[in-house]
Amino acid sequence: MERSRSPVAVLKALLRHQAAYAAHGDPATFAANKIALLLAWNSPLYPIYVLALVGRDALPYGLLTMLVTPFFYAVPWISRFSPSASRIALTLVGAANTIWCLNLFGPVSGVGLFLYPCIVLPALLFRSAERWLMLPLLGLMLALWFVPLTTFGAPLVGLTAPELVRLSALNAGSVAFLLSFMVLQMVDVMRAIAKRGATL
Repeated sequence: MERSRSPVAVLKALLRHQAAYAAHGDPATFAANKIALLLAWNSPLYPIYVLALVGRDALPYGLLTMLVTPFFYAVPWISRFSPSASRIALTLVGAANTIWCLNLFGPVSGVGLFLYPCIVLPALLFRSAERWLMLPLLGLMLALWFVPLTTFGAPLVGLTAPELVRLSALNAGSVAFLLSFMVLQMVDVMRAIAKRGATL
């Protein structure tokens, strides 16, 4: 009888699979794929964080934040066919998810801070020759930041002021972590480009 694998062995196999799934010959696209997978794996955990901080008031709408998970997970698959399209998709999916969560929790929740990574992504992931793609995308992300708060109306999830404070702290910390991860990925991109003697 075949012995079942240990949880550690299963985890290692999963990590190898995800590393192979994210792999790409273009350093910027590889970085985008890793960012997309980080977001895809974190999406199902976000409702748990919210539930722990806010309580049952966040249910059932908090679970709807997971709707975006398959779209983030599809980014590395898209990169097999079009690296530039996958990088565009990552930015647009992130922005769409942020707008959706703004409708769920409202601007006071701090979830709008996730637009900052969406603004940074086009500036970091596109080469000079791709400015015709990068600039409109960057402009769209910047424009979203200036959408009037009244556009979103009343949030679907009614939270108290203390609950909103806790949720805002969670979102601010999450954005800080995500931006830090993105910077580390760009360091790897610059190193890979330097080794190749290529330019952005």
